[in-house]
Amino acid sequence: MKTLFSEKYILLTFLTVSVLFRLFSFFPSLLDHDESTYLIIGREILQGKELYTDVTDTKPAGIFLFYAALEFLFGGSIFMKRFVFALVVGFTAFLVYKVSKRFFKNRKAAIASGLIYIFYTSIWVYHGRSPNTELLFNLTTISTLLLFLQPKMKPWILGGLLMGIGFIIKYLVLFDLVAFFLFFFVTEIISDTKILQRTEFWGRYVLAGLAFLLPFGLLNLWFWLDDPAHEFFYVTYELPGNYGSNPSLKRYGVMLADFIGKFLPISFFLFYVIFKRNNFLKGNLKWFFVVWVFSILVAIYLPGKEFSHYTVQLMLPLSLLAGLFFHSEFKIDKYSLVIFSRKSGLALLIVFVLVIQIISFNNEVLKPDYPREVASVIQQELDSEEKVFVGNYQQIVYYLLDLESPTKFVHANLLFTETHKAFKIDADQELDRIMKTSPEFVIVVRENEKVLKLMGKNYQLVAELDQGKIKLYRLI
Repeated sequence: MKTLFSEKYILLTFLTVSVLFRLFSFFPSLLDHDESTYLIIGREILQGKELYTDVTDTKPAGIFLFYAALEFLFGGSIFMKRFVFALVVGFTAFLVYKVSKRFFKNRKAAIASGLIYIFYTSIWVYHGRSPNTELLFNLTTISTLLLFLQPKMKPWILGGLLMGIGFIIKYLVLFDLVAFFLFFFVTEIISDTKILQRTEFWGRYVLAGLAFLLPFGLLNLWFWLDDPAHEFFYVTYELPGNYGSNPSLKRYGVMLADFIGKFLPISFFLFYVIFKRNNFLKGNLKWFFVVWVFSILVAIYLPGKEFSHYTVQLMLPLSLLAGLFFHSEFKIDKYSLVIFSRKSGLALLIVFVLVIQIISFNNEVLKPDYPREVASVIQQELDSEEKVFVGNYQQIVYYLLDLESPTKFVHANLLFTETHKAFKIDADQELDRIMKTSPEFVIVVRENEKVLKLMGKNYQLVAELDQGKIKLYRLI
């Protein structure tokens, strides 16, 4: 009973820390454009639009279905949706704590690992503070790992199913599953070669694999029954090959160096643990983390995009490793011991949290919310049937105004960057089609020559924001 209460208390602590640490990020209308796309497509699905036909993006269907569910529950509240993601981060941290306890049998290290995961994902906007796919599929990954640590049929089937849900959120979760399967399969055979003769051993892997495929298979069936030539199949099977860039070891190295530098205190704990002699990473545990981290590094490298939020996938194993610095039996040098003793360490932690919160308050609460200001200006003059085109500005304006996007390509990058080539979009033709619908308001940033040319003399400048960087035009 006491243990149960303690576990509940720790869960509540992680949830509270996550909400408080991410609190100021609940307020601005915009954190990054990916989230804006999820919000818009999730809402439009609820309003009867068909995913990939009427509204589309490069991501798998899972993230949009999740946002549609949030829209159903909370309406247009961006605050509540980000609150839910804070709970997701907090609960993921609790599962990190549970896995650490199973691995290292030490409560201090486990609590530290959970807190480190919250810090990892809650400081930098593009490394997890903004809600993105990685935060969701990390929850499925750590849940599956906890279940796989029980070598029984039912936990493995459930674990496979959870990873399957993660897969339809983002395909890179497959690399986590491969790492888990590979490690557990090899170590079980090494420990007992006769296990190959047992039906239950093979059954666990086969049934977990089938459970993994189930969500993706059902999704394929759903779209195939609607239309065997549905756009879903192009986005799922052809687009990823077009969308990826040529991987570059130099760019990749810069991205990882940036990641290590931005989380320098955690990176110190991590490398101290890894290079410390006689640490707790021995035998099977050492090889487990080698296989898992290597698989994720490959997953991050292959797309060739070097987006910062890709590193969120790496934060699960690194949190577990960095937490060992605080293990009750982990010996550190006298200088580190002075710095990270209970009193000085707590003081440094308080200062660190306060500095982060002050910076967050300044960036996310005090600074002007320009998308909301733009929406407010338009709202005062817009009639119910009139249209707005945000051009290459932030598509969150559509969401704030509760308007449909005038194009199925919701994410502005699909029309105004090289991404349109991957989607095989004739961007000029699509822009021409949009402007022929005569939207009442058009937003232009960075002197968008294509849009300005299409507007011709039919529009007049009615407002400028952010020192003239954002220009709002209205149809004459």
